[in-house]
Amino acid sequence: MRRLKAARSYVLVALSVLALAACNSTPEGVFEFEAVDLGSPVAPETYAGDVRFRITQSLDSRAGEVPFALYLGLSPAGETRLGLNALADLRGIQDALPERLSGPIDPSCNLGLTVDFSGSEADGDTLRAGASVRASLYRCKAKGTPDEQRGWRMISQTVDAAATLRGDLDGNCIRLSLTDLSLKPRGILGGLASLFGLTEKVRVAILEEAAVVLDAYPICPEPPAPISFFQPRFEALGIEEIGAGGVGAGLKGSADISADTLVDTLAWAGERAAGGADGLRFTDRTDGRVGLALQDAMAVGDTEIGYGIALQLSPVSTTRIGIEALLDLRDIQARLPDLLADRVVTDNCGGRIQIEGFDTEADGTAIIARASLEMESYDCVRSAPGTWERGALEETKQVDVRAHLSAELVDQCVVFRLLDLDRDPPGALGQIQTGSGRLAAARALVFEAIELVLEEAAICPELGPELSILEPHFDYGAPQEIGEGGAGIAMKGSIDLGPETVVELLALLQSEGLLPPAP
Repeated sequence: MRRLKAARSYVLVALSVLALAACNSTPEGVFEFEAVDLGSPVAPETYAGDVRFRITQSLDSRAGEVPFALYLGLSPAGETRLGLNALADLRGIQDALPERLSGPIDPSCNLGLTVDFSGSEADGDTLRAGASVRASLYRCKAKGTPDEQRGWRMISQTVDAAATLRGDLDGNCIRLSLTDLSLKPRGILGGLASLFGLTEKVRVAILEEAAVVLDAYPICPEPPAPISFFQPRFEALGIEEIGAGGVGAGLKGSADISADTLVDTLAWAGERAAGGADGLRFTDRTDGRVGLALQDAMAVGDTEIGYGIALQLSPVSTTRIGIEALLDLRDIQARLPDLLADRVVTDNCGGRIQIEGFDTEADGTAIIARASLEMESYDCVRSAPGTWERGALEETKQVDVRAHLSAELVDQCVVFRLLDLDRDPPGALGQIQTGSGRLAAARALVFEAIELVLEEAAICPELGPELSILEPHFDYGAPQEIGEGGAGIAMKGSIDLGPETVVELLALLQSEGLLPPAP
């Protein structure tokens, strides 16, 4: 009996020693991972492009959001296509994994796991990850029923796990999947754990838990608007190492550009007042047409007067946008009487003509100008051979004239043309001595003087940097009445779409702070 008791005591001591050895043994053959170097730069060639962005992203996880970054480069790649080069910098996720994935897991009533995630790193075109798992096998009362309850612990064992993962594209999302898992129980109880089936239970639990987690949390880089309008598609994925072991996902793909998406881009920029208070602004969207507005100015003498430009843009084909512009000149129209008052139209040896009053009104596709002129006639006296001097004032009279104006496009500028000039009411304007003993019709002198003024008053609308970079071409321009007699100029043209201009527009929006900065 004493021998039996001694044997039992020996077995208990031995089991205690073995259990202690299992708890305190050190990892064998498990990956060692250095701390993730978040400061190593991303190689520029991995996101090469004519315009490049660094876009802050995040992955929603059970423990909250985890940050990562998308480096994106865009370049022309065809008549209606942009090429995409991108790198998803996953080091933020990689750095957070040990904290986020470590902790208890209870796969079943019989099995409890405590995971200590060691780390991960890029390894060629795959990922390596390692963890130590403290596994405990329990008795389970009423298993499989609502009353099941975990009982006493039968055995505990620490198992070192080494996993290999690969990345695949699922649409524009990166999905990781576990391709290999090796387990190594620690210490001299490892064989006993395997004998009890504990190691295999750990394997099944890890595979099931990994499948659930990896399926639930794909990594989906999302380019911001307006890049997203072009429906970018990632078509190739490769694991990239950043620095020493840092994990990145290299992506390549393309984006389609069209007149519709470019109109949407301009509307998006206008909604955010890309050009400031006087810059491009969004006004409305109706039946595929987008309304925009901006302010411009023209010089009248030494005075600069602002005017509004209302724009309507609509796709007319895959690669062409129709553009209509209405220049609202009513503010200029209202200020002209004061600006032109007392302006001298002509002044020579025998006469002087000065504007006393002035007003304009639009009438359909014409502009009618009315002016009150003060006409002074002088005696033009010959003072020496080839020299004439103004003599005494002979006559002063007030004359009202009426002029008909039109407009045309010259080198993308609106130039006004004087169609006709008559006395109002009808009558002759008389003649003026011009020197050298010659007489000239006052009408001809006034006509010529007004034409010179109109040529100086050409309107060359500036459509703001967002539209100017697209090089719109106008092929029609004519007066248009706004309301009752308000003066306006209607212009029509088009924008031919190309990937180079889209890239330039995106770079401009980036410089205005509407898109993420370059890396």
